Amino acid sequence: IVQLDMWKWTVADMAMMQLALISGDEPFSEMEKTADVLRKRIEKIPSIRKVNYYGLPGQEIHVSLDFEKMAMVNTSLDHITRAISSSNMNIPGGDIKLGASNLSVKSSGSFQNLEEIRSCVVNSYQGRLIYLRDVAEVKFEYEERKHLTRFAAKHMFQENGGGERCIFIGISQKEGLNVLETNEELQPVIEAFEEELPENMKLEVVYNQPNTVKSRINDFVNNLLQGVALVALIIFLSLVFRSSLVVAMAIPLSLTIGLGFVDLAGFGLQQISIAGLVVVLGMLVDNSIVMVENINRFIQMGHSKREASILAASEIGWPVISATLTTILAFVPIAAMPDMTGNFIKSLPVTIMITLTVSLLVALTFTPMITSSLFKDRATKEVKARGIARLLRWIIEKPFRTTLRLALKRPLLSLFLAFLYLAGSTAMFSKVDISFFPKAEQPNLMIQASLPEGSSLLKTDEVARYVERVLDTMPEVSYYATNVGQGNPQIYYNVFPRRQDIRHAEIYVQLYDFEPEAFARTLAKLRKEFDLYPGARIRVKEFEQGIPFDAPVQIF
Repeated sequence: IVQLDMWKWTVADMAMMQLALISGDEPFSEMEKTADVLRKRIEKIPSIRKVNYYGLPGQEIHVSLDFEKMAMVNTSLDHITRAISSSNMNIPGGDIKLGASNLSVKSSGSFQNLEEIRSCVVNSYQGRLIYLRDVAEVKFEYEERKHLTRFAAKHMFQENGGGERCIFIGISQKEGLNVLETNEELQPVIEAFEEELPENMKLEVVYNQPNTVKSRINDFVNNLLQGVALVALIIFLSLVFRSSLVVAMAIPLSLTIGLGFVDLAGFGLQQISIAGLVVVLGMLVDNSIVMVENINRFIQMGHSKREASILAASEIGWPVISATLTTILAFVPIAAMPDMTGNFIKSLPVTIMITLTVSLLVALTFTPMITSSLFKDRATKEVKARGIARLLRWIIEKPFRTTLRLALKRPLLSLFLAFLYLAGSTAMFSKVDISFFPKAEQPNLMIQASLPEGSSLLKTDEVARYVERVLDTMPEVSYYATNVGQGNPQIYYNVFPRRQDIRHAEIYVQLYDFEPEAFARTLAKLRKEFDLYPGARIRVKEFEQGIPFDAPVQIF
């Protein structure tokens, strides 16, 4: 018989924030009460979906029998088990018809509190009733722990080594909401709660998605602004002032209008759509440059600025449309890519296509309109560049004209060199690393340990503590969170946690910062160390973009 367990995961299941409530000696019941205070406050925030606990053992009712007393009143274990099970049953009592209503009746036989259990009649002896409290002690206890959780920050390493006992708190938000706005409401609640914590408890942040998102967005925006500045600088150096001013104005206009339509398409501003803006940035000004230069040409021919704008737009309108359309169509197959891969990357081609379309409309409408007002009527006077612009034209234009003249004189040689260059480029392509989805490039990683069939939780914990000792010696590690017997709460969209499994352990590791070469060295060092450990498979997993996968090569 094969049993299949099916689980459905959504992005909303991912914890936007993971906290660790730490206490080495406080009972779990007190830690749960303290965590409940925070949970109730957080759940009042409208954008919060749910708050989950991890590593908190469930409560059980323990009945501790006194066999000497049981023998004195002639009560057996069978008497007690039958009495408890029969007193804790809901028995259907039939239906009652009240006019047009039909009500189902059942006996309320389940226990409501410990006192009812203690008062359960288990037997009779010499004419008196024997209650459970007469022969046993009934109390709440925690079940045997099958999920061990610990947390260790850098300042804890030297004090007691390894991690301290804790429970993890996962906070997830509702779908379709802005995680940064949710964080603005969440942070004051957490800060106020930290001030009220008992002295023997402390609260630490394990994972903070809003901070990660904010950092990535800021990096992308900075890259975009740097690109805008560089493009504008080249334009001002290459064209005369008025022409460069018109072209530079087209950049923010195209980006602003394009982002509006990207938002209407359902994608908004996120790292993939910003990457699309960075890619398309250099193409935004092409149409406007061609239009401005053609308008200048008509002005040099003696037309007024208004006539030059109309004639230039009429002459190159369709060629500009055709050139832009061919670029847009090149991204259609990527936008139409099916399945999860297509859904993940779709915002990039959509952003590029929308922004290019907007830049085309700006070049055909805004650019002629603004030049008709901003440019001067120069009659037949030649428009000449001055200063650095003239120097750049001499550096770029003169070699280009010379090369073009030589190529036209020797067409066969030019074709041979072109094919030679193509062949060389194709051969070099095999030396380039290929990855459809990039690395996450974040200062964190996950260490997963799997033990053979039949291994105990104690043995799994021994492996986890070995990993902790290795991490304690690494100066680049800021903190780590250990889960033994279950996976870490889901904190990354394509990494799903392992459910209850006493042969599995996961340690989430946070580094101080991310530097590609240093991060690669850290991964290599950890893998080399863990490959030598006997009796367990310890895997160091780097977070990556794209669809979920377990290994670089998968055979189905």
